[in-house]
Amino acid sequence: MTSAVPPIDPAPPDLAPLAFDAIVIDRGGRRLLRDGEVQALEPKAYAVLALLAGAPGRVYARDEILDAVWGHRHVTPGVLNRVMTLLRHALGEDAASPRYLHTVHGYGYRFDLPPAAASAGGAGPESVGDTNAPIPPRGAGDAVAMPPRTRTRAILLTGLAALLTIAALAWWRYGGEGGGDPGGAGARSEAPPVLAVLPLRALGDDPRSQDFADGLSEELIGLLARIDGLRVTSHTSSVQFRDAKLPLAEIARRLRATHVLEGSVRQDGERLRISLRLVEAASDRTLWTQDLDREFRDIFAIQRNIAYAIGNAMQRQLGEKPPAPPANEDPALYQRYLIARNASSGGLRNTNSSGLASENALRALLREHPDYARAWGALAARLWLRSLAKEPGRDAVRAEADRAAATALKLDPQQPDALGVQANRACREQQWQQCLRLSERSIALTPSDTSWRGAHAQRLATMGYVDQALREIDDTLLIAPYDPMLHFWRGRLLDTLGRHDEAQSHLAMADPVQAKTARYFNAAWRRDYATAARIAQTLPSDMPWRNSEIAAAAALQDPSRWPAVLPAIEISERSLSYGQVDYDFTRLLLPVRDYRRDIAGLDAVQRAGYASYHWVLWQPESRALRRDPAFQAYLRDSGLAAFWREQGWPPLCRSDGGDGAVCD
Repeated sequence: MTSAVPPIDPAPPDLAPLAFDAIVIDRGGRRLLRDGEVQALEPKAYAVLALLAGAPGRVYARDEILDAVWGHRHVTPGVLNRVMTLLRHALGEDAASPRYLHTVHGYGYRFDLPPAAASAGGAGPESVGDTNAPIPPRGAGDAVAMPPRTRTRAILLTGLAALLTIAALAWWRYGGEGGGDPGGAGARSEAPPVLAVLPLRALGDDPRSQDFADGLSEELIGLLARIDGLRVTSHTSSVQFRDAKLPLAEIARRLRATHVLEGSVRQDGERLRISLRLVEAASDRTLWTQDLDREFRDIFAIQRNIAYAIGNAMQRQLGEKPPAPPANEDPALYQRYLIARNASSGGLRNTNSSGLASENALRALLREHPDYARAWGALAARLWLRSLAKEPGRDAVRAEADRAAATALKLDPQQPDALGVQANRACREQQWQQCLRLSERSIALTPSDTSWRGAHAQRLATMGYVDQALREIDDTLLIAPYDPMLHFWRGRLLDTLGRHDEAQSHLAMADPVQAKTARYFNAAWRRDYATAARIAQTLPSDMPWRNSEIAAAAALQDPSRWPAVLPAIEISERSLSYGQVDYDFTRLLLPVRDYRRDIAGLDAVQRAGYASYHWVLWQPESRALRRDPAFQAYLRDSGLAAFWREQGWPPLCRSDGGDGAVCD
């Protein structure tokens, strides 16, 4: 606190001035003083400062700030960016080395008090302990965003995030048995409960009833995921145990769950009968049971009542009000949508040709009901996923996915699948702010959807925020510990961070077909050239880069063979198929690199959106590449450097004092 500050009139306790270092925030007078001088701040800028400083340490989402200060979200991102620049200037700091006002990459902002002021209670009555503060939507891990849970939960997560991640990784690797207890008994007692929602059993003769029950189960998981202080396993994890003849305690052990919800659903005409039982796994004690017999037209109210009842049974509350269904939504149409969504095994996330059943059912629904936003969103997600397959017509399928997403959002701006698809498009077009905003909205609306959370992590890594991406994947693996796609992405992120030995174990848990190229490069980066050679030999004969990878693996073992590698790469790059760009990743292994060619190729791969190897730009092995002038040109031309200056610098990079960056 500085003695140069002029006297401030006494204020009520909730408006007491907040003083630290040479700064005074005069909450009664709505002004900011630095070194005794009043700083010129427009009213909106002061309002943002008062909001953030009123809860030091709390992370506020960008949309949350816009809602609180401007009253709505129809404000361009540049408005808030400009206000943050004004505040940093008034506080005497800059974004490259902030002390008070911190950008939380991919999410929002946080105001920190100096340790002395915080320990002295300088935050006053509006400090972190305010459990009535609004809850930010779910984002990308503790450094990017926090789940939609109470302030108490958020504070607990901040202190336990590292411990939970270590414990979870130990369980994944060793199956949850043996290996000791890294956190001790105390850590276990503080860990949040984990609820496994088993797929509802369909009763009745209608062959479509199980598809409806699966859809209802997934929707219920989405609602329960909003309960404060509760982690809910993903539907993709729980569905594996639908027909398992195992005791509930064993299912809970395998899903790392403390509680299990099981039940059944039957529709008889216009009546909907749902039976549910909530069990505490350790004691096999039934905590709550309910038999519902209601009109089918009440299905939306039934779902919410179940979520509230389970929250009460577990002595927890919904931390964020679930999105209301569209006005006058037809329950019968909603049921048909759930059936269409789950017509394929694995629902919308089915990546093989059998997934066309869901796609065709959604198309049939939309021919009859072209204004049904849910179905447009689901169709967009299905088409986007199909566009990732190595099949003819990928570009046309992707364009149709974008159109379906736009239609869904025109009908209902809160369609999470459509938001996710549009986030992918924005990232491909290197519209980074828009990509991040859409991605955050998507996962905030569906915190239990592991596919979109995984996609959010991929986008963060593309923007250079690899550490935050890894935290997002780690957090998602806690609700889907066996998801092969999440293990694939965790392996890729660990490789990007140079942690190749750790990456190997997660790539081994991924889909073996999908992970072949990733495992090849992982072996090369680990200098296990014999394994790389064996993997290359197993690549499909029609894969364009098979021969170049075989040649490179041989040259890594016998350098005299390098002259044969570049011609093999050039042949591969002339053998394009299915939307690939003319860049063979094998170039990354050449002993003499053409960095300009590499950067141009990786940029094209990112824009094409079919692989993650543009992340190699951030790898430790790419230090020399990042010193090449072509890398600075890439940061400027792609807009990443400008984006980082506004959003915050990733750990790898910092400002070069101009319009570029130093990434070492």
